[in-house]
Amino acid sequence: MIKVIALLKAKPGLSRAAFIAYYETRHAPLILSLLPEIADYRRNYVDRAGAFESAVAAVDFDSVTEMRFANRAAYDRFLACAGQPDVAQAIADDEENVFDRAATRMFVVDETPATGLTAPALADLAAERAIRDGLARFARILDGKQWDALGDVFADDLTFDYGLGEQVGMAALTANMRRFLDVCGPSQHLIGSMMITVDPGAITATSRAYVQARHQRASDPLGPVFDSNGEYIDRWERRPTGWRIVRRDALWQTQSGEAGVIYPPA
Repeated sequence: MIKVIALLKAKPGLSRAAFIAYYETRHAPLILSLLPEIADYRRNYVDRAGAFESAVAAVDFDSVTEMRFANRAAYDRFLACAGQPDVAQAIADDEENVFDRAATRMFVVDETPATGLTAPALADLAAERAIRDGLARFARILDGKQWDALGDVFADDLTFDYGLGEQVGMAALTANMRRFLDVCGPSQHLIGSMMITVDPGAITATSRAYVQARHQRASDPLGPVFDSNGEYIDRWERRPTGWRIVRRDALWQTQSGEAGVIYPPA
């Protein structure tokens, strides 16, 4: 995990309330839309009334902004994207509305967690809960054939292999799901026996979960069924929109029943 801190000063003449409002409603959404590699983005606004003022070094900033990245590669992609002329110009133009840009300081830090287990444990539990909910959500998306909702669980830039070879992107994933599930009638995907490992920093994680999927032939409620049993091995990242699968490998162990239920006729 890579952590970056920026010390930001409000534009002269801008009140604290106006500064916060603009940052939250205009600048932060812009940054997240232009720089998707940011996994966690937090603004800590200085409260002057409670500040410890030093005669040696005055508090000369109004926000301590934190950005976290899943790894060095993600941070490097962030830097490359931020350096693109159109992106850099869009950010600079908006910063003129809210910051004293000459006072901006930004640096990478090494974060040392608290010695107690409470904070990391809570972060891990929250991550595990979000990942379990994501897998449950995925099962319901498939059974409801809600293809537009796959982005609730998967990142747009995911890679995956469902046993048909390496594929990339949301469009390919959607096509893979529809190839089989648009052919069959009702289905039920049961996902369980989950094992979730949250990496230090609670920004990335890996899950392994068994899946049992039953498919019924379309327009034939008493007709044959086709069952698939296997395991999903998923790599997750915490993105600004929440936890998303960035890599999936589906390993199929057994299949039984009438294959024509999900395979279109030749």
